[in-house]
Order: sequence, then structure tokens, then C-alpha cells
Amino acid sequence: METTYKGIKRVLWIILIANLAVALAKIFVGVTIDSASVLADGFHSVTDGSGNIVGLVGIALASRPQDDDHPYGHAKFETLASLVIVGMLVFLSLQIASEAYGKFMNPVAPRIELSTFIVMALTFVINVFVTTYEHKQGKKLHSSILISDALHTRSDLFVTLGVIASLVAVKLGMPVWIDPLVSLVVAGFILRAAYDIFRMASAILLDSKAADEKEIREALTVIPEIKGIHHIRSRGTEQNLFIDMHVLADKEMFLLDAHALAHRIEKTLQAHYEPSQVQVITHMEPFMENYKK
Repeated sequence: METTYKGIKRVLWIILIANLAVALAKIFVGVTIDSASVLADGFHSVTDGSGNIVGLVGIALASRPQDDDHPYGHAKFETLASLVIVGMLVFLSLQIASEAYGKFMNPVAPRIELSTFIVMALTFVINVFVTTYEHKQGKKLHSSILISDALHTRSDLFVTLGVIASLVAVKLGMPVWIDPLVSLVVAGFILRAAYDIFRMASAILLDSKAADEKEIREALTVIPEIKGIHHIRSRGTEQNLFIDMHVLADKEMFLLDAHALAHRIEKTLQAHYEPSQVQVITHMEPFMENYKK
């Protein structure tokens, strides 16, 4: 588990450096050409970097070992960090909407040059790398914070394309209100990213089902002593999975054998969901031909 958290931290540091470079480039261009949409995109990228910092803090807290007050560990700090990112995104979208309104009331034509498009294209390429790399590592490490942050950064791709389109439109002579209009679209993408992250984080905090019951049953078919399984429940994340179930076994089985069977069930599921950390609680019941659940 410690190795997993180290891997998550390494990814967050790499993404943080990339996001800060992208944000600074966009903000510089936005200020230089006086473009609301480019500035909005730049501040959106700032939240990407801020999200990485929140993630690093969350991972540092989540990696703390179990103690008397937290017998299940501190893993949910990672999920709480995702909710902090949600709050940041909502606040930012409202700020961008407010600035866009000001631009609608007092429109200013952005000063667009070839260098503007070059910078925006380069930041788009960097965001493609960031999103792909972070999402892939999030799946590999079963990290909710990496997957949440990747969803957040993915919205940057569509936002940047929209900003480039608005700059092209203004350059071709379309009304200058196109620029603040696109910044409102940016705010909408940010809100959508916030909603997606909130939905994923709330599912974990509310102990939604974390593992497929059919998959659990199939994984345990290799144990012939099991006569039946029911009342399967799961919670947590792919990284920290908690499963409990009722298992039917021979009614004549000795307690020592039942104890060994419970351990074998846990080890089988741990091997199946490796490298996830899996804890299993098994309630043993006697199997009888006329048994009813």
C-alpha cells in the first residue's frame, strides 16, 4: 500500500509541473491579447495545478497507518480531497461567469497574433499527455484522486478547442461578444467536471457498492467447500476494498476448519483483486438441502 501511495504522489508531482506550465502560458497570452476566453481557460488550468496540490495533501493524510480512532485507516482522506477540488471548481466557474458578464457589458476586442495560436496549440498537446497519463495511472493504481483529477483536466481539452475557435472567429471579423460567450461555455465545462467528480466521491463516502457480486462469486468457485453465498456487500474503493458475505458450508464442519475456510476466502479475493488491499468478513452458516435464505 505504501508503494501505491508513493506512485500516486509521483504522478501528482509530474502533472503539477505540467499544469502550472500550461496555466502560466495561457494566462500570459490572455493578458497580452486581452481575451476573456483565454484568461478563463488559463484560470481553469490553475485549478488543475491547485487540484494536484490538494491531491498531494490528501494522499499524505490517506497514507497514514491505522490507529485506535481510525481502525479502517485514513484512505477516505483521498476522497475528501476530491470534494475540495469540487468546491474549487464551482467557485472558479462563478468567477469566470462574473468576468464574462463584465465583458458583455463592456466588450473589448482581443488582439490576436500568430503566437497566440501557437501557444494554445502547444498547451493543448500538453493537456492531451496530462489527461491520458494521469487517467491511465489512476486506473493502474486504483486512485480516486488521480481519476478525478484526470476528469477535471480532460475538460481542458474541449475548453481549449473552444477558445481557439473563438479566437479564429474574432480574427475573421465576427462580433467581439463571441469571446466572453466562449468563457461562459468554459464555466459550463468546469461545472460539469465538478459534478462528475462529486458523483464519484459521494458514491465512495456513502458506501455505494464497490465490487460486482457476480465477479466475487466466480472468484470463489475454486473453493469446493463453499456450498453457497448470499448477502454479499462491498464498500470502499478499488484501492481499499471491504467485502462481507454469508457463506454456506458443511454443517458438520469443525470450527477450526471453518476458520481456515474464512481465511482461504479472504486470500482468494485478495489475489483476485490484487494489487488492491482487500479485507473480507465471512459469516458462516450450515448448509442443508432444504435451507432457505
